[in-house]
Amino acid sequence: MAADFIGLNLNRLAYSGALHDPLAAVLFAPQPVDISVINGRVRVQEGQIVGLDAADLVARHSAASRRLVRGE
Repeated sequence: MAADFIGLNLNRLAYSGALHDPLAAVLFAPQPVDISVINGRVRVQEGQIVGLDAADLVARHSAASRRLVRGE
């Protein structure tokens, strides 16, 4: 079976004082999702993209940026 859903931790400073209307809190003070399941597979867990090497991605983006600035 497959499922698509996200989970948000509402116990954050950004949501304080707004828990009387959790939907409005999420819409007007969006925060990163804590868990995301797409087609039955966990894609975000504890706020981090599963399987993403962020350091490598930042390095590749920085290299591409340098090439663009240099006109390469």
